[in-house]
Amino acid sequence: MTSRRLSADAQDAAALNGTSTPVSALVPSFGFVAEDMGADENIAAWREAVATLFDVDELASGEVGRFRADIRSYALGPVLLGLARASGQRFARTPETIARSGVDHIILQLYVKGGYDGRAGHAAVRVRAGDICMLDLAQTLETRATAFENLTLVVPRPMFDAHLIRVEDLHGLVLPGDGALARLLARHLAALFEAAPQMTLDQCQSVVEGTVSFIVACLKGELERRDADHRATADASLFRIRQYIEAHLADAELSAHAVAAHFGLSRASLYRLFMPIGGVADYIRGRRLHRAFFDLAATTSRNTRISEVARRWQLGTDAHFTRLFKAAYGVTPRAAREAALLGVRTLEASDRADEATSPLTRWMREMGPPQVGD
Repeated sequence: MTSRRLSADAQDAAALNGTSTPVSALVPSFGFVAEDMGADENIAAWREAVATLFDVDELASGEVGRFRADIRSYALGPVLLGLARASGQRFARTPETIARSGVDHIILQLYVKGGYDGRAGHAAVRVRAGDICMLDLAQTLETRATAFENLTLVVPRPMFDAHLIRVEDLHGLVLPGDGALARLLARHLAALFEAAPQMTLDQCQSVVEGTVSFIVACLKGELERRDADHRATADASLFRIRQYIEAHLADAELSAHAVAAHFGLSRASLYRLFMPIGGVADYIRGRRLHRAFFDLAATTSRNTRISEVARRWQLGTDAHFTRLFKAAYGVTPRAAREAALLGVRTLEASDRADEATSPLTRWMREMGPPQVGD
């Protein structure tokens, strides 16, 4: 089948470079090419490949000719890097999509050609060729893209958590293509993609860590330039406090008072530190809800009662938990769990039928370092 074709990239790269590196040591790759597939097969392959990230529809709407999509992707240890070319379409990520996919990642996209307009969460977003955009897969999205070519880097949230206080603020952030930061990042991503077929699994960790550090350095400056409050969140002590909170989210005793006492701060000082990000109580509640959401979406906890998830993360009674959860995500915990179970059943059905689930889906579910504080 054509979708297997690009898995030979590693072998070709080793041969072309005259290396003796065993193919098994090179990074896994996956892809397909539209010209080698029928129209229906191409659409099915595209939908399956992007299903973990987005729901798609209105494929090639208003365009001349059939829908076409090519993908080439590499699993670089803890991150995923891919090049996609596709006809125009609508992308959406709803709360149900988030729960069904069960993944909690940040993605960076360089639009080489084309672009999109839409909304990232509640904010309008517009991307054009040359721009770099950031998306938080724990938040909603709805965009309409023209025919495009983009490079996408998928990074587990904890790799950004180690550097940024409010990773969710990256959602919808766009670096204009005519700016120095976007041009630097674009060249780095292009070089990384070019090198990927020759890269060994052993080389990935240091390369990926350096790439994420470089991205964060560029993004921090942009966040601070756009919002003066972000300067306050750069305080090193806030990182230490946040790591403490992450490690104790399941503790009933975790509170503003307990955090202040642990770090030898007055409550007034603690409140001032957290004021730019909504206050310490709201921060703790938001992080507990985030953990609860992905507990409900996790395949390992599908037999866990919703009330147990609420108790695990100290979110009160079932009724209180439901109110908080729906206010935060727009759906009830039960609806999120049902969407997650649908995703699990789809994967299991593919396994039973001996159908090849897209490697991208499995890579996304499997990759990622431990949570901060774990």
